[in-house]
Amino acid sequence: MFIDLLSQPDGSRFSADVCIAGAGPAGITLALELARRGITSVLLESGGMQYEESVQSLYDGKVTGHANTDVSYSRLRQFGGTSGHWTGMCAPLEAIDFEARDGVPHSGWPITRAALDPFYERAQPYLDLGPYKYSLDEWGVELNGSPLPLDPAQVVPSVYQMSAPTRFAEKYAGNVEADENITCILHASVTDIVLADGTSRVDRVTIATLDGQTAGVTAKAYVLACGGIENPRVLLNAASQRQSGLGNENDLVGRFFMDHLNTTTGNLVLSDDETDMGFYDQATETAQLLIGMTLPAQVKRTEKLLNNAAFMSISWESQAHNDDFRDHAWLAFSTLAKSLSRGQAPERLTERLCTVAEAPGSVLTGLARHIQRQFSGSGRISAITFKQDAEQAPDPDSRVTLNDDVDALGLRRIDLDWRVSEQDMLSLRRTHELIGRAFGSAGLGRVQLGIENPPSLDNVYTGYHHMGTTRMHDDPRQGVVDANCRVHSVDNLFVAGSSVFTTGGMANPTLTITALAIRLADHLADDALMQLA
Repeated sequence: MFIDLLSQPDGSRFSADVCIAGAGPAGITLALELARRGITSVLLESGGMQYEESVQSLYDGKVTGHANTDVSYSRLRQFGGTSGHWTGMCAPLEAIDFEARDGVPHSGWPITRAALDPFYERAQPYLDLGPYKYSLDEWGVELNGSPLPLDPAQVVPSVYQMSAPTRFAEKYAGNVEADENITCILHASVTDIVLADGTSRVDRVTIATLDGQTAGVTAKAYVLACGGIENPRVLLNAASQRQSGLGNENDLVGRFFMDHLNTTTGNLVLSDDETDMGFYDQATETAQLLIGMTLPAQVKRTEKLLNNAAFMSISWESQAHNDDFRDHAWLAFSTLAKSLSRGQAPERLTERLCTVAEAPGSVLTGLARHIQRQFSGSGRISAITFKQDAEQAPDPDSRVTLNDDVDALGLRRIDLDWRVSEQDMLSLRRTHELIGRAFGSAGLGRVQLGIENPPSLDNVYTGYHHMGTTRMHDDPRQGVVDANCRVHSVDNLFVAGSSVFTTGGMANPTLTITALAIRLADHLADDALMQLA
């Protein structure tokens, strides 16, 4: 059920088995998974069901590092969180991302990709994705056409699935409202986390509205699911009993801030401008796929490179604009058309019809392109641009701290010092060089580098994927949370979301966020709550 704290008496008290702060993908997934197990939760949301400027302004802060970011623009402080405007691009982290990599300082998760695979598979339906398949071999005959004949020792495909994208507020509000095990409190901002006297155990959290109403929540376990910037902010502001904040005994809360670097790295000039590139953007019966390129894991290890993915943005002679192969309406339409042409009943019919109806112009543009390519012979490629989604190396000096400004709740605002290192930039350039070499070796064309040597930051932008600020590590001197996402120095306080990422990989974080939330729910249900009883 939903409760608006604005309508409750001042000084109200709430209780449940688990208190979850933050009703975005991590928090909502966690609450639903716990409810399935009969475990009650209080789910705290600072905003309401819709965008409110006064609540959103609580995110405001300063940027003192690389300026191509914004501390509030990319986040949404309302039920459903940032899923309200994400693009839907999904892939799991790769096995190499979890390794302690030579040449990547501070890398190495305390868990493996194999350990996370079952939770990735369970996360797929939450994001309206197809089956848990992220390699060409797994898709097999379901794919149309063939990839370019590139040497797999030089370049390998990077497979992504595209969510609708799922808006958690729209999809799951009804589930939350109907579930007797979930109490979602709106307009409830966490103002403090209070430890029981003389213990390392949370006794309660205090919450408040912008109108000055206050309340308290007690639980057996507490979870912060407020995002990669707000999670460390809440911990650092919880300084009434520990001067440096909770979980910050080793000055690690807020450090290792990472994002994905987005940039155009160059152009591909094909030897044959009628080369069929449609393979890299296609819809199967069960999923919409975007296929990029990356370097084999062994090449990354040998070259000591970060994990980057390159995608091709293609322009056609008949088009004045770029079509970057990510149009949801056209992909939905083409999937429906393919199913009907085969005499099959389309899967996810209602969802795909709605997607088509939202952007009929995109469907017409895609259909015109398809007809031109198939029948007129005039749909030749005029340009192919490479775009990279790039990993950052973990850097302890890239960090979130508090400044002296306070918000309407009296909490100190954040200062984001986002560092982009020479290693980050050189890895971008080297990745593109090696992809270009693969095209040349195969006789497919030549790649024109668009990155200066040495690389410049002028055209490098944030992916708005805030990661690493309460990183996971078995050693409390190197991480804020352990392998089960528990804050090392607090017995019953956990963190969910991308702030626990040890490294960021090249994949967008939402699928991993959801998988880790499911994993945390299992841990709480199977082990932690019984130990904390």
